[in-house]
Amino acid sequence: LREAYTREGVGSRDLHVVLLGRPYTVLSEWMNKRIPQLLATLGVRTFYQDMLSYKAEELSAVRPLLDELHWHYAAKILEAAEVTARTPGAYPVLITSFKCSPDSFVVDYFRETMEAHRKPYLILHLDEHDSRLGYETRIEASVRAFRNHFRSVREKEVVGSEGGTACSLDGGAGVGAGDVPVTRGASGQLRFKEGMASFEGKTLLFPNWDSLSLRLLVASLRKRGLDARLLEPSEEAARRALRNNSGQCTPISIIAQNFIDYVERHDLDPARTVLWMAASTIACNIRLYPHHIQTLLSAHGGGFERAEIYIGALTLQDISPTVPFDVYLAYMFGGFLRKVGCVIRPYEMCPGETDRVIQEGIGLLERTFEMDASKEDALAEVVARLQAIRVEDTGPRPEVALFGDIYTRDNEVMNQDLIHFIEANGGQVITTPYTSFVKMVVRPYYWKWFLEGKYMNVISTKAFMTALIQLEKKYFKYFEQVLGEPEPAFDTSPQSILSEYNLRMEHTGESMENLLKIFYITKHHPQVALLVQASPAFCCPSLVTEAMAKEVEAKTGVPMVSVIYDGIGGGKNDVILPYLEYPRARGGGPRLLQVT
Repeated sequence: LREAYTREGVGSRDLHVVLLGRPYTVLSEWMNKRIPQLLATLGVRTFYQDMLSYKAEELSAVRPLLDELHWHYAAKILEAAEVTARTPGAYPVLITSFKCSPDSFVVDYFRETMEAHRKPYLILHLDEHDSRLGYETRIEASVRAFRNHFRSVREKEVVGSEGGTACSLDGGAGVGAGDVPVTRGASGQLRFKEGMASFEGKTLLFPNWDSLSLRLLVASLRKRGLDARLLEPSEEAARRALRNNSGQCTPISIIAQNFIDYVERHDLDPARTVLWMAASTIACNIRLYPHHIQTLLSAHGGGFERAEIYIGALTLQDISPTVPFDVYLAYMFGGFLRKVGCVIRPYEMCPGETDRVIQEGIGLLERTFEMDASKEDALAEVVARLQAIRVEDTGPRPEVALFGDIYTRDNEVMNQDLIHFIEANGGQVITTPYTSFVKMVVRPYYWKWFLEGKYMNVISTKAFMTALIQLEKKYFKYFEQVLGEPEPAFDTSPQSILSEYNLRMEHTGESMENLLKIFYITKHHPQVALLVQASPAFCCPSLVTEAMAKEVEAKTGVPMVSVIYDGIGGGKNDVILPYLEYPRARGGGPRLLQVT
């Protein structure tokens, strides 16, 4: 096939088209809307990206981006785009699938590649609604553009061969073309290698997906001499962020916008600011967040092209070896304070008192983390204040368990204050602290690392988790006084849980984690009446989990609702109201809700 392309494509004196996209989209006659045949009827020779031949050095312009991609087909598409852009007479047609989140990243970088080379291109999105006529119209128009460009390039080549000046509209694409850089964010800014010294004189900003835990986390970094701060999300910023989103996970553009707003609001020098982002190896878009945010910042300009991004571990052990213990306690304290608040607040006699005590308590703990004072004494005082809140029994409430995307489920701005919405409409919320969540999902990752030969990851993480769980016992006794229950065990075989849904432990990622959380929620809270998945728009794992909703309900007896937050406002949480008004008992029909 590669020989055929060399002979019939590159060797031809006419233009040709290279189809780019995933093979199960482009090559399947049930999926491709007969696009290859449509091109053939117009007399255009058509080839597929696998037929291209090229060497590694031909990809130097896109190498920084390829190094960040963890999707096999996405990388192949962008490799083919770069080669096609450089090949005289070759014109790419990218075929993507509707709502494919990884494709949304590919489209942006594909477009950037082609525009850097000033080469015409066509992007076609496939769904179940477009008619063949619609594709025909776009393809015919594109072929005319391809022919006009091809003819212009040939005419200028002739002028150049006759002694004139060669001026290729490809911006150098073709014979003798040099590298055309297409990634606006310099890859060298994506990582520091010197540890804490790299942050000297700079402000380190963290995405704010949990206003309780992360306040304690950044306080622990300030104790170590860093100028660490939390971003300040707002609904207005989320709406403005959508201007720079073309189908990627919405938290990406929102984090970038929050970063820009914070730097400008506090009159910081972008070149002296660093955005922290989590490193990721799971099958999700998170790994590409830093690169894409760097691209958005560079496109914004105004000095933000000199802002830096630090990719680090969630434990922050790469910043300081002693920080992980404080990080774990930050997530534990913040998570259990949220959980305790959900237990007390629906029954408080003085509305707003629980929130006030929690905010005062977080302030006290924040100062404790920053000054390295006694965390146990501070926690004991906070719990005592919580126990002093007067409550009354107003009757049973339907229990609503939250799970879903890490950026959305505990972010009051993003999820439109979901917890208070449920409580205001008669429900009681079940939340899962991050430390409990880690204990739920860590075992499949041990298996994943073992299969990948990452034995040190297994050994070090097991030792780390053992030490932290022992440390946790010292502090959990205070939360237990309010919750009235011990921390549950998460010791069921992950494979037995996942096999119910025909998954294996190798299927790591957010959808697998959601299933494990659902299992333990329904196991430890037998009266739960509703499962709510909080998801940002364009989140691929959320769509996969949502597709399993009927199966989840069939196996657990609990209905599941997905609330998708797109950043544009509106009452997204209203979809929950019928389930609160007419909650179902586990395994039975509806039961009446008694509200006083």
